[in-house]
Amino acid sequence: MGSLKPSELDAGGYLDRLIELKVFGRKPVADVPPYSTDDGAAERVIAQLNRPPLRWMAIREQNGWTFSWREPGAPDAESTATRYVRLISATGSTRPLAICRAALKLTATRETKSGRS
Repeated sequence: MGSLKPSELDAGGYLDRLIELKVFGRKPVADVPPYSTDDGAAERVIAQLNRPPLRWMAIREQNGWTFSWREPGAPDAESTATRYVRLISATGSTRPLAICRAALKLTATRETKSGRS
């Protein structure tokens, strides 16, 4: 990703190619879907990463969107219900942009945990 953080990436071809590489594990050799600008394409990003025990949440806010990946936290002593805590989140002016930024943050977290870079 160079020196840019996911939160600094703009929607468009560069971000879409990073998603193709980091999320789907495919080298972007031709046109890639408009993950960062199209809601349907962004849904494919969610589907690719949405594996138990992860959960996700998208919230429309005044100035755009926040997309969060969550994981189970420590159980509440007074309840048997699983409480989910935010693992990572990202914002964007549109839902697809927030999804893509969060996806890159999540994949970077996984690479760090596995020792890859």
